[in-house]
Amino acid sequence: MKVGVIGIGRWGTKVAREYIALMNEGIIDSIILCDTDSSRLKQFIDVTTTNKLDDVIRRVDGIHICTPNSTHYEIAKKALELGVHVLVEKPMTTDHNQAYELTELAASENLILQVGHIYRFANAIRKIRELYENNYFGKVYYFNLAWTHLMPCIEGVDILWDLLPHPLDILNFITRKWPVEFIGIGRAFRRSKLNEVASLQAIFDNGTFASIHLSWLSPIRRRVLEVVGSKRVALVECAKQEIKIYEGCEERMLKVEVNNTIRDEVLNFINAIRTGKSTFNSSIIGLRNVEMVERAINSLR
Repeated sequence: MKVGVIGIGRWGTKVAREYIALMNEGIIDSIILCDTDSSRLKQFIDVTTTNKLDDVIRRVDGIHICTPNSTHYEIAKKALELGVHVLVEKPMTTDHNQAYELTELAASENLILQVGHIYRFANAIRKIRELYENNYFGKVYYFNLAWTHLMPCIEGVDILWDLLPHPLDILNFITRKWPVEFIGIGRAFRRSKLNEVASLQAIFDNGTFASIHLSWLSPIRRRVLEVVGSKRVALVECAKQEIKIYEGCEERMLKVEVNNTIRDEVLNFINAIRTGKSTFNSSIIGLRNVEMVERAINSLR
């Protein structure tokens, strides 16, 4: 199997190294790396590199798209039209009509189209879903999620498109539900428009709600999930994959085997190409996530 990685920025570099490791292990045959900025490719000396997208698409079985959000649709569409399987980083697109189009195109061509909702592959999040489904928390009253870090504004990008896909996907993965309503407030401080900070209430049809806070202004990097239930509370450091359980006045760490989420996501993509079956992060999940982000943005005051 031959795979191409499109976009070798900060995240694309991490993704590329996982594919290179799999190639060295004999799990895939070869890899091609592509970026319009040739300087980003110089660090990779033992693999094929190019700055021309068409060179990659015509030579591989699947591509992993790690480019800016605004380019996802055009690159994915071109690959699918040429019979190439696609794993595209979140969000799938920034328009639900484009997401529908890609989903229908992949289905009509019998191709794999997956979206990079990486936390579905984290053992800590999978453990929380297992506990949730086994009523470990009792009646779940609400969820708290905080996704914050200090960074410059991304030109032309609302913070909800950058950060909200992860909290929404984690909530869906755990509860198997999507919010039916959003109530929120967002603000831009360092520019005239497009939010840099947002606070949302995501309301579910069973009465449960989730408070979600997003910020590009806080110097404290948070990737935190809190599950508050009648029996127990869990505090999850999502990136570190640490779970602390609170029961009454007692607290304890829950043992979780920290896994390499990028590798597991990539292996899932490779397996999907080989079997024709897509699990965990299908295009339908990606499409619904895009719809939810749009609804959340429209809810902001």
